Amino acid sequence: MLATYNTNTRNIIINNIDTVNWPIIDDIKKVTLYRVLQELMVNMKKHSEATLVVLTFDVSTPKSLLFYYVDNGNGCLITQITKNGLQNVENRIRAINGTCIFDTAPEKGFKIKLSIPI
Repeated sequence: MLATYNTNTRNIIINNIDTVNWPIIDDIKKVTLYRVLQELMVNMKKHSEATLVVLTFDVSTPKSLLFYYVDNGNGCLITQITKNGLQNVENRIRAINGTCIFDTAPEKGFKIKLSIPI
């Protein structure tokens, strides 16, 4: 799914996805992460005009899967998050007892950190 967003003008870099022990993660959490990634990719394609997107998976914390999304796109006001599909991202992550931290500003790109309990 992620590869379909890679184009001649946009580079998607995925770090450490192979270090995640996917079999120990509940299916509902995997589906949730998949849906969150879809939402982030759609928003990036429709709104951000990013040319570089970096997705990083981090399993250094034993009881959590950390996920970082960073792009060099337009960014947005933090207040806009409640008005679009990014609210769905936050709701999905909270539904599986995870946390979601947005870091964005106009013309500063978009960053999000997700923590999902394993």
